[in-house]
Amino acid sequence: MWLTVSATFTRNFLIMRRAYPWSFFIGHILSGTYVVIFAYLTYFYVFEGDMDSRFNQLAGTNDYISYTILGGLLFSFSVSLLMIVSRTLITEFREGTLDSLLLTPSSRNGYFLGATAQGLMRLGLEFLAIILVGGLFGLSFYNVNVLGCLVILFVLIFATFSQSLVLGGFMLYFRDTYITQNTLFVLMGLVCSITFPTEYLPLGVHWIGEMMPLTHGVDAFRQMFIEGTPITEVKLEIFKMIGLGFIYLLVGMVLIRRMEKFIIEKHFG
Repeated sequence: MWLTVSATFTRNFLIMRRAYPWSFFIGHILSGTYVVIFAYLTYFYVFEGDMDSRFNQLAGTNDYISYTILGGLLFSFSVSLLMIVSRTLITEFREGTLDSLLLTPSSRNGYFLGATAQGLMRLGLEFLAIILVGGLFGLSFYNVNVLGCLVILFVLIFATFSQSLVLGGFMLYFRDTYITQNTLFVLMGLVCSITFPTEYLPLGVHWIGEMMPLTHGVDAFRQMFIEGTPITEVKLEIFKMIGLGFIYLLVGMVLIRRMEKFIIEKHFG
């Protein structure tokens, strides 16, 4: 499996460097930067620097700037990771190399892990860039629990990776990336507590957010970053992400296998 991981990592790195070295990188940094600027302008020119007591109670903080910047940061991070992993097989299909890939004895898990490892290189740079821009617009760094934030990110990566397998299965079935992925991303932006607590949403919509790992990751990460909360106080959010991660992983692995068979029979049979 590790040979497959290494080969996939190297191939994807060369593709990114030679074919489109800056486009995705700059695009995702800009999308995160827009959230930062939106938060700044909204807080000072719409809310006039004042939040109501209900927001403070539900969000657990009155620092709207940091609240929204961190939401946008993890939203951009999760969306990028979802795109990196979920688009792998549909890209192979479009480039005419999927049949060759499926005929090889290489590990499918190694293939996805290699794509993820290479993608995390770029995501790390995007993450740091958005953090720096956020600092210029008022993101608070005074109480950061660094170790806790790293643990949350690690668990969120696992859960998001698992979710991306499910998304990739649907992409193969519909043979579409744009509508499929953007439907999910718009939904995540609404229900995952990115710019406001999910408790503002109707109960049915709120529960959709509970099924998204990002919702729990954002809530836990904010507490670690803004308040310096000990990791033991967010263990429920961590367990929720881990549980959702294993559910998505199981569903995704089964779905990917079935979609591979479906694609072969329909287009290469």
